[in-house]
Amino acid sequence: MKAIALALTGLILLAGFGDPASAEEKILNVYNWSDYIGPDTIANFEKEYGIKVHYDTFDSNETLEAKMLTGNSGYDVVVPTPPSSPARSRPAST
Repeated sequence: MKAIALALTGLILLAGFGDPASAEEKILNVYNWSDYIGPDTIANFEKEYGIKVHYDTFDSNETLEAKMLTGNSGYDVVVPTPPSSPARSRPAST
C-alpha cells in the first residue's frame, strides 16, 4: 500500500498538482481494482495532500480493457494487473 501512495505522490508532482500558483480545485482520477486499497487510504491521501480523489473501480481485466480501449478515459492513474499470458505481454505483430 505504501508503494501505491508513493507512486500516486510521484504522479501528482509530475502532473503539476504541486504548483501552489494554481487556484482551481485539484482532482486526481483513479481507476483501480475494487479491493486494492484500505478503506481509509483515500481519506488519508486527501487530507495529507489537499487533493480530491475520484476513485472508480473495476472487477476484471476485461472491464478495464473495454474502458481503456474507448480512449480518453479521463483517468490520471490506472492500476492494471500485470500480463499473465504471453499473448497479453507483447504487442501484436503487424
